[in-house]
Amino acid sequence: MAGGGDDGEMNPYISYVDLFSSVILVLLLFVLIMFVNVGYYMQFNSKESKQEVSPKNISSSTKEVNTTVTIQSSSPSEGNTLSKNTEQVADVEFKESDLMVIFKNNEYFLSKEMISIVSKAMDKVLKTRPNATFVISVGDSKKLISSTQTKQVSLGRILSLKNSLESVQTFKNKIKINYKTPEKTGFEFGYLKIDVK
Repeated sequence: MAGGGDDGEMNPYISYVDLFSSVILVLLLFVLIMFVNVGYYMQFNSKESKQEVSPKNISSSTKEVNTTVTIQSSSPSEGNTLSKNTEQVADVEFKESDLMVIFKNNEYFLSKEMISIVSKAMDKVLKTRPNATFVISVGDSKKLISSTQTKQVSLGRILSLKNSLESVQTFKNKIKINYKTPEKTGFEFGYLKIDVK
């Protein structure tokens, strides 16, 4: 506590020691809360990404009107450890008739195979409508606890797909983003929809 002066009056200012110890305690509390949150999210995400790629996990079925391709994720990292060399890809299903990518987990990135499949489907559209442009819209995942994390995942997905497709010369300046779109029901982990304009 702040000490008094020689004449017995109370010092109105907080002593530097009290102020410094209060700041340290607040910072320690903040760091503790942050570590608990990070640990929880790492544990939550590691449980969902413990699937491995095998030839059985890649399946495709062709119908007259609708082609659906499912590619499951590969997750070389195990447990709570993360590696910069490994990239986790999303487990998705692609409906060619709707030009829709439906996610089966909360990962951001599509595999190169899925980007190639989406690119080929969009290329078919460009052959019939050479002046067409594509608008990508996104649906949020309902399986994330935090609304901030949900928006980050959606934004990461839509930007990742846009950047991957725009790296192909055919789609340069033909792709736009529509982030505000009405939610479609029945997609727990979210979706990406490509509309042709």
